[in-house]
Amino acid sequence: MFAASQTKLAGLRLSVNRPGGRVLSGKRGLVVQPRMASFDRPAGGASRGIPVPADLKSSVVDGTASSNNGGSVSVSGEVLTNSVLGPAAIYEKASDMGAYKASLPWWKIMLLGAIAGCYVALGGALLLTVGPNCPGLAQSNPGLQKYIMGAIGFPYALLAILTCGAELFTGNTALVTTAVYEGKATIKQLLKSWSCSYFGNMIGCALGIALFYNTGLMPQFTNGAESLALYKTAAPLKATFMKAIAANWFVCLAVWQSIAAQSFGGKFIACLGPVSAFVCVGLEHCIANMFFVPLGIIAGANVTMGQFLVNNLIPVTLGNIFAGTVLVATMYSLIYGSLGRKITQK
Repeated sequence: MFAASQTKLAGLRLSVNRPGGRVLSGKRGLVVQPRMASFDRPAGGASRGIPVPADLKSSVVDGTASSNNGGSVSVSGEVLTNSVLGPAAIYEKASDMGAYKASLPWWKIMLLGAIAGCYVALGGALLLTVGPNCPGLAQSNPGLQKYIMGAIGFPYALLAILTCGAELFTGNTALVTTAVYEGKATIKQLLKSWSCSYFGNMIGCALGIALFYNTGLMPQFTNGAESLALYKTAAPLKATFMKAIAANWFVCLAVWQSIAAQSFGGKFIACLGPVSAFVCVGLEHCIANMFFVPLGIIAGANVTMGQFLVNNLIPVTLGNIFAGTVLVATMYSLIYGSLGRKITQK
């Protein structure tokens, strides 16, 4: 007599035959015998760079591990045990994504950049409709009102950009830079990616402004758009630059976390936290400002386009670049990539 139990590991059905002697088999070539199991990796497992589960890796030599109960486990490939990549795998995948983005022709980057700008406008319209139009809540619970303003609107925009396919300049400052560090892209390709995505984002935001201006819905946008236009152009340059650094640090962390997440729900959570945080805190994102400030000027804010460019857009763009290249791409290359390996070799 024997008793069998089954558990699921990364899309494989593991059948365990307890003492009694008979061999059981599951799907995808999994064969389990008493005290020994052989795993075939699921499709795509190797490309995800996910390690063998901790309880099976007491010692691993040539694909064979000793399990805690004295049996042996033979692993023919990497086994997916959860839906989140590890930090080193995130960096490797980020560099691959950056290499792909850098290899695109300029016109595709411009087109995908315009799409991203449109998504920013769609999310920005939702933000302006909800958060700024809660005056009672702003007086009774200003912290909650700020969080609502951050959580409703922009996280959806970044989620659409990351999952549907688009080119966001601020994310590219980190992704394409990692590709350059790892020798997968050139400086010339980086400049092409940055410039085409930046101006593509600008075109998309302008299209979004034209769209919403002609919807007849401007009254619901006016309060928030005017306030944001005034707020964003009145701050000292040093403060604006620092807020821009913090903003894109949040955004690039959202991109990094979305790379780690292997499910749509996980990617949404990855976007929700950092993006809602940067909006709630009151930080500066150059692409978002391409939508908010010109819309605020159209709505009647006492701000000129020259003031927007000098007091906001230029310093914010530079701060966003610093965050993506230095605080994200460079730091993680030092830890997991080529920069760190160069230091170690020396």
